[in-house]
Amino acid sequence: MLIDSFTVIAQIINFLILIYLLKRFLFNRIIKIMDDREMQITGQMQDAETAKEEAQKELEEQ
Repeated sequence: MLIDSFTVIAQIINFLILIYLLKRFLFNRIIKIMDDREMQITGQMQDAETAKEEAQKELEEQ
């Protein structure tokens, strides 16, 4: 079995180009979407905690 060095080098170069393109065009968008979603979930959790505390106060007053 003969391994062609040109093919190996071409594969490495193609892989590096793919990594660069994914990072340049896709990675930042995905990170932004994930950060936005995390902020949304955090806000919803805080709202739920506030509603729970208000409900608990209402129960204690009765």
